[in-house]
Amino acid sequence: MRSGGLKQNDMEREKLEQIFEEKDSKWEGDNAFQGLQILSKYTTNLICGAGHDIIYSVDIDDVVEAMTEEDAEALALLNWMIDSECDCFACFV
Repeated sequence: MRSGGLKQNDMEREKLEQIFEEKDSKWEGDNAFQGLQILSKYTTNLICGAGHDIIYSVDIDDVVEAMTEEDAEALALLNWMIDSECDCFACFV
Protein backbone atom coordinates (compact mmCIF):
# COMPACT_ATOMS: atom_id res chain seq x y z
CA MET A 1 0.00 0.00 0.00
CA ARG A 2 1.07 3.56 -0.64
CA SER A 3 1.18 6.13 2.13
CA GLY A 4 -2.28 7.22 3.16
CA GLY A 5 -3.66 3.69 2.82
CA LEU A 6 -4.13 3.76 -0.94
CA LYS A 7 -3.83 0.46 -2.76
CA GLN A 8 -1.13 0.48 -5.38
CA ASN A 9 -2.44 -0.55 -8.80
CA ASP A 10 0.88 -0.19 -10.61
CA MET A 11 -0.53 1.62 -13.63
CA GLU A 12 2.36 2.99 -15.59
CA ARG A 13 2.44 6.50 -16.97
CA GLU A 14 2.57 5.19 -20.55
CA LYS A 15 -0.69 3.29 -20.00
CA LEU A 16 -2.33 6.40 -18.55
CA GLU A 17 -1.25 8.51 -21.52
CA GLN A 18 -2.50 5.83 -23.92
CA ILE A 19 -5.93 5.84 -22.27
CA PHE A 20 -6.19 9.61 -22.66
CA GLU A 21 -5.08 9.48 -26.30
CA GLU A 22 -7.51 6.71 -27.28
CA LYS A 23 -10.71 7.71 -25.46
CA ASP A 24 -13.14 10.14 -27.06
CA SER A 25 -14.89 12.32 -24.53
CA LYS A 26 -18.56 11.77 -23.86
CA TRP A 27 -20.33 13.03 -20.76
CA GLU A 28 -23.48 14.48 -19.29
CA GLY A 29 -23.58 17.08 -16.53
CA ASP A 30 -20.68 18.93 -14.95
CA ASN A 31 -17.59 17.16 -16.21
CA ALA A 32 -15.22 19.27 -14.09
CA PHE A 33 -17.04 18.40 -10.86
CA GLN A 34 -17.36 14.73 -11.78
CA GLY A 35 -13.64 14.56 -12.55
CA LEU A 36 -12.75 16.20 -9.24
CA GLN A 37 -14.86 13.57 -7.49
CA ILE A 38 -12.78 10.84 -9.16
CA LEU A 39 -9.50 12.56 -8.31
CA SER A 40 -10.59 12.99 -4.68
CA LYS A 41 -9.96 9.25 -4.26
CA TYR A 42 -6.26 9.94 -4.75
CA THR A 43 -5.58 13.38 -3.24
CA THR A 44 -7.01 16.02 -0.95
CA ASN A 45 -5.37 18.83 -2.94
CA LEU A 46 -7.82 18.81 -5.85
CA ILE A 47 -7.36 22.22 -7.46
CA CYS A 48 -3.74 23.29 -7.71
CA GLY A 49 -4.30 26.23 -10.05
CA ALA A 50 -6.65 27.87 -12.50
CA GLY A 51 -6.53 29.90 -15.67
CA HIS A 52 -9.12 31.84 -17.59
CA ASP A 53 -11.14 28.76 -18.51
CA ILE A 54 -9.19 25.82 -17.10
CA ILE A 55 -8.54 24.19 -13.75
CA TYR A 56 -5.36 22.30 -12.92
CA SER A 57 -5.40 19.40 -10.52
CA VAL A 58 -2.94 16.91 -9.08
CA ASP A 59 0.43 16.07 -10.67
CA ILE A 60 0.29 12.89 -12.73
CA ASP A 61 3.23 11.25 -10.98
CA ASP A 62 1.59 11.76 -7.57
CA VAL A 63 -1.35 9.47 -8.41
CA VAL A 64 -0.56 7.34 -11.46
CA GLU A 65 0.51 4.25 -9.51
CA ALA A 66 -2.60 4.31 -7.31
CA MET A 67 -5.13 5.20 -10.02
CA THR A 68 -7.23 2.45 -11.54
CA GLU A 69 -7.62 2.10 -15.29
CA GLU A 70 -11.37 2.52 -14.82
CA ASP A 71 -10.88 5.92 -13.16
CA ALA A 72 -8.41 7.00 -15.84
CA GLU A 73 -10.90 6.02 -18.55
CA ALA A 74 -13.69 7.87 -16.75
CA LEU A 75 -11.56 11.04 -16.58
CA ALA A 76 -10.77 10.79 -20.28
CA LEU A 77 -14.47 10.35 -21.12
CA LEU A 78 -15.22 13.43 -19.00
CA ASN A 79 -12.90 15.49 -21.25
CA TRP A 80 -10.14 15.81 -18.68
CA MET A 81 -6.63 15.92 -20.09
CA ILE A 82 -3.00 15.58 -19.16
CA ASP A 83 -1.53 19.08 -19.34
CA SER A 84 1.92 18.75 -20.88
CA GLU A 85 3.24 22.06 -19.50
CA CYS A 86 2.26 21.46 -15.86
CA ASP A 87 2.37 17.64 -16.01
CA CYS A 88 -0.96 17.43 -14.22
CA PHE A 89 -4.60 16.63 -14.82
CA ALA A 90 -6.55 19.58 -16.21
CA CYS A 91 -10.07 20.37 -17.39
CA PHE A 92 -11.65 23.22 -19.31
CA VAL A 93 -14.57 24.78 -17.46
